[in-house]
Amino acid sequence: MNIQGLIFVLAAFCCKFSTAEFYNVAIMEYAINTNFSQPSESILQENTRNYLDLIGDLVKNHSDPALDLIIFPESTLSPSQTISTTSAQLPADQEVLCNSNGSYLEFLKDISCASINYNTTIIINFTEKEICQAGEGECPETGEIFYNTNIALGTEGTIIGRYRKWNLFGEYAKSKPASLDLPVFSIKNTSFGMMTCFDIQFGVPAFNLTRDKRVENVIFPLYWISELPYLTALQVEQMWAQEFDVVLLASGASLPRTGAGGSGIFLGKEGTLQSEILPESGTRVLVHRVPTDKSRFQTPYEETNSTITDELALDLDDFYMLVDPSIREHNSVILNTSQERVETTVCHGEDSNALCCDFNVSLFLNAVDESLSVYTYHLVAFNGIRTFSGLYYGGVETCGIVACLNQSVESCGQRFPNYSQIAWPVTFSSITVLGKFAHSAQRVEYPTTLLSSIRPLPVKEYTWTSQTGAGIVEKNITLLKPQNRLLAFGIFGRDYERDWDPIRSPPSSDSITCSVTLSIFPLLIVVLLNLRFRYG
Repeated sequence: MNIQGLIFVLAAFCCKFSTAEFYNVAIMEYAINTNFSQPSESILQENTRNYLDLIGDLVKNHSDPALDLIIFPESTLSPSQTISTTSAQLPADQEVLCNSNGSYLEFLKDISCASINYNTTIIINFTEKEICQAGEGECPETGEIFYNTNIALGTEGTIIGRYRKWNLFGEYAKSKPASLDLPVFSIKNTSFGMMTCFDIQFGVPAFNLTRDKRVENVIFPLYWISELPYLTALQVEQMWAQEFDVVLLASGASLPRTGAGGSGIFLGKEGTLQSEILPESGTRVLVHRVPTDKSRFQTPYEETNSTITDELALDLDDFYMLVDPSIREHNSVILNTSQERVETTVCHGEDSNALCCDFNVSLFLNAVDESLSVYTYHLVAFNGIRTFSGLYYGGVETCGIVACLNQSVESCGQRFPNYSQIAWPVTFSSITVLGKFAHSAQRVEYPTTLLSSIRPLPVKEYTWTSQTGAGIVEKNITLLKPQNRLLAFGIFGRDYERDWDPIRSPPSSDSITCSVTLSIFPLLIVVLLNLRFRYG
């Protein structure tokens, strides 16, 4: 072998063994400060101290292996009811914020110092302030624009990535950026991008990150309000990661009485590595080694167990959740549980635009105490536009089996109030749900599953397949293991071509028809949203 060949072999050998197989991440499920009487500046200072204490304790207790990445959730650092005093300006260049002479808020300097001292990358979310020329272009008369922003502070104390939230959930005091800026940075030779909360419902930035930039890991701070039956936090996180087949690192704000919570590490098609949803407001840290090549890693698999499911579900009796407002518009067929096998088709929509869902269900009944509450299962289909709390309207296509309180479709997506008084007579031996959707670059479908524990089924307990041809994509989800604690099982699809934003870009009266009746929102929803905007 000549000298050049020897150098090539040695280089290949060194690269092979210098490339890390894992990175070490800490994900925060962080309790929200709800002391409204406390000045916002004090809340910012208190949360900064809490952040720094958590980081210090983590590094001390997990020094071997060292932590490469620490992620905090959306809207937990500072409240936003007085954003003018808690918002922060960022440097225009790669300035080290730690001990900087610049006029930056102390929390930025402190967390920058922590990233240096502990040799780790730290992700935080806060309200960013940008100074602009008052009255010009999009700049308001105040001369200040505010953004919902994530930053990654690298090991040298500089900002190695900044992402401004693209899909704002109301957030009236904040602005959508003029252009989409999606930074990609690297840790241990693997790529990372960022998105925030409501972004997960849209093609932008999801398609940009996964299809265009081909990032391998997506950092996802969120303040998510869970919604039955298709969009509870862990359910959404797993189905998104599975469909796009990337690692999703979800860090959630915790306030269960308003439906907020749910964090985890999701390895794409390989399934969930670790997840958590707390029954009471609190801070929980998920620390794990994440493979840089998930395809060569076997996620730990524990079979679903009805006893464990019941224990988890009982803890979440008081966890508040919204209900999909379009559920009353779903077409449904009540599942006939007196038959061991049911095959039927349920359609929704008109003529050539109808969505038809094929169901093939096998089941058997168990004897239960007749004094207990029992869910009624509906086979449902929906193809239309739904509202997201009146703040946005989106095209949705859904096929599924959902648990309901009674024979009325309006009762679907609701829970009986006392879990200890529920019986589960129906065991599903197998389920296949098949839907045929128009093939489009502006549509995506997800496998959606939910147990009574408000957690999705492990991906190893169902199959998710796709077949495309002649302008149609056929999606199929099939249950592999018998289950008797199901709240939802099926397909949740989004059609972005039918989306519209009534706040930032309302349509003309003749440009779109909404299948969801507009109404005054319940007082409870208003209270929840006010709380969210106050803190996020």
